[in-house]
Amino acid sequence: MSAETQSKLDGTTRGLGLLLIGMAAFTTWDQWAIWSTKDDYTFGYLVPFFSAYVLWDRWEDFQSLLTGDRSEPSAASSRGTLILAQLLAFASLTLFGIGAAARAIFGTGIGPTLAISFGLTGSALAFAFLSVRGPQDSVATTRSRWQAVGLLLFPAGVWLISGPFLYLVDNQIKGELLTNVTEIVSGILRANDHAIRVSGNTIIFPNGDAVGVAEACSGIRSLSACVFAGAFLGAVFLEGGFPGALLRRIAMIGLAGLTAILLNIGRNTYLTFHALHQGSKSLERDFAGIEHGQAGFSALGTVHDLAGNIAMVAALIILAAFIPLLNRLGRPRDNRPSA
Repeated sequence: MSAETQSKLDGTTRGLGLLLIGMAAFTTWDQWAIWSTKDDYTFGYLVPFFSAYVLWDRWEDFQSLLTGDRSEPSAASSRGTLILAQLLAFASLTLFGIGAAARAIFGTGIGPTLAISFGLTGSALAFAFLSVRGPQDSVATTRSRWQAVGLLLFPAGVWLISGPFLYLVDNQIKGELLTNVTEIVSGILRANDHAIRVSGNTIIFPNGDAVGVAEACSGIRSLSACVFAGAFLGAVFLEGGFPGALLRRIAMIGLAGLTAILLNIGRNTYLTFHALHQGSKSLERDFAGIEHGQAGFSALGTVHDLAGNIAMVAALIILAAFIPLLNRLGRPRDNRPSA
């Protein structure tokens, strides 16, 4: 077999790739209903492009594993492992098919979206595992197969953040986040000797004025956006081989979520203190006290909106700062002789 023939993808691999592209297009159509109706998930419009970009960025390494031009030394995969991967591929395709049929018949909903998203992710990872070839069409090694799965992990798994995250995480923790933010902010006010009362998620000031911690202030919007941003930044900029890179990327996602929660608490605390001193209605005006629609209204928006935008920019800066720190984590220091 010539080197030119070896470097080309075989027909089966190309067919599976086209199938995954079609599945991703259908998943995009399904999740569009979430992205276009839920303000917390407008980042979803970026998911197809970011997924494609990461795949393009890794394509040379990924293709070399699929064609056998590159092979990681280890034992060949056992027959049982390959059978399990085939079963996963079949189950994932079946799950996707059921979800697609339900979506077409009943419309958008938790069941179809979960089935479609998990079906796409499972199929992509199983196909990657099975499609790896060894040199000269020999049996691929287990390490090579897992290397291919790792390269496809973000492009395939990111679809679980842009859709199922709403049903598996958002709906489960939004109320809890809202309650906790209210308790923390009210505790900070009391620690500063402000005699406030709390009724539900509303903080009542001594003068009778009040400010409510609305659903939008629960922090779920910044949480979902930061998790997505953390996953993307980790996939593109964090370095190292397995398992170091995987552990760093998991840590990045965890730090992204923690950053979102802490910044949201800080934002709500600032807004509450601003309302305490300037009145609750001041939050819907700009910093000069001009209402929206009046002459001279600031291009930066209301106090409430500006605080949210600043928090999001700060989150991105903090996440970017985590990258060099995590890349150094676990790396040996240079043992250079002293001068």
